[in-house]
Parts: sequence; structure tokens; C-alpha cells
Amino acid sequence: MVMRMDFTDKDYIENYLAGLIRFPETPTMLEMRRQAEKEGYPIIRPAVAAFLNVLVNSKKPTSALEIGTSIGYSGLLILQAMGTNGRLISVESSEDLLESARENFKKQGVANQVTLIAGDGGDVLNHLDDTFGLIFLDGPKAQYLSYLPDCIRLLEHGGLLVCDDVLFYGMVAKDELIHRRKITIVKRMRKFLRTLVDYPGLDTAIVPIGNGISVSVKKEADL
Repeated sequence: MVMRMDFTDKDYIENYLAGLIRFPETPTMLEMRRQAEKEGYPIIRPAVAAFLNVLVNSKKPTSALEIGTSIGYSGLLILQAMGTNGRLISVESSEDLLESARENFKKQGVANQVTLIAGDGGDVLNHLDDTFGLIFLDGPKAQYLSYLPDCIRLLEHGGLLVCDDVLFYGMVAKDELIHRRKITIVKRMRKFLRTLVDYPGLDTAIVPIGNGISVSVKKEADL
């Protein structure tokens, strides 16, 4: 007999993983998580943070680009995993969030490893020329598709493109969950994922933790 499990409600999985998973959070990061929970700031969930930590530690890039700084939690995680030789450029459209991130990077003593840029992610991506071993995309979900060509252009061969929230609260995978006001975002995210997995120069996997995370490796030579 084949047993079929219903994972429609994944809160119990998230709660279990949050209590089980351990990864190196500094006192500053723990304080940031408490602040985010109290004030509603968007930061990555513990299971996603642990997964991202493993990815960065395994790749050990020396340069990273982040779209969507928030208060700097994921940026600190990336820097910690890269080590003292790592350099991060992080882009955020909210001046208030960027100021909070700036203070948090100072508290952690890594401000000299970070370049913070205030502005629209698409505009900034358009004007960047450096390449990166890691690009972490966690900005406006409706813009992922428009960001993708520049992300691929800026990614080193063998580099990782990691995109958070790609299943968007399950709405991308199940029509019945779609909120009317989110239809446009869901349509764009579905097109983004199809473009991502079909792109011949990338190998991509989508992992259903948090709100879904995609991981793509840029092949050593574009096909």
C-alpha cells in the first residue's frame, strides 16, 4: 500500500525544523531576529538561513551580491560564511531599512566588507559590471523575472544564484491558495521559474523550504 502524505499545512514542518536546525548565529544576528519578529521586518526563516549557510560555506565565494538588504540579517549570514576575505554588495530601496542594516553591520564589525546601495534593484543591476560568485535575490517578487538577465550576466561561471520566496506562500504551486490581489505576482513568479529552469546556461533546483528557494549554478560555458 502506498501512503500519501498531505503537506498542505506546512507550519508544523517549519516549527519542527526551527527547533531542530542549528547554524552559527552571532549575538547581533539573534538580536536582529528578535527585532524582526517584534517589528515585522522581513528576514529569512531559520530553515532557509541554515540552507543558505551551507550553500555559501560549500562554495566559499569571495564576492556576493544581494538584492533586498532588509535589516542586514541575510547579508551578515553570507559574510560570516564567506569569511574575512568575502565582499558583499547589498541593494535596498528603503532608506530606513538600509540605515538599520548599516548599524547592524557596524555592530558585527564587518562594515568594511560591505557596500550598501540605496535604490531600485533593477536600476542598480543594470549599472553593475563586476561579476559575483554568489547572487542572493530577495527583493520585490514581481521583479524577479526582469532581474534575471542581469543576474545571469553578473554571475561568475560556476557561481550560485539563490532566489528566496519563489513559491510565494504556496500560491505559485496551487491555484486555490492565490489571493486575488496577488495574481500578478504569482503569474510573474511562475514565468520566472519556468524561464529559470529552462535556461540552458543554468542548472537549477527548487527546494520547498520556507516560502520556496531556488538554487542555480551557472555552467562553466554557456550553451
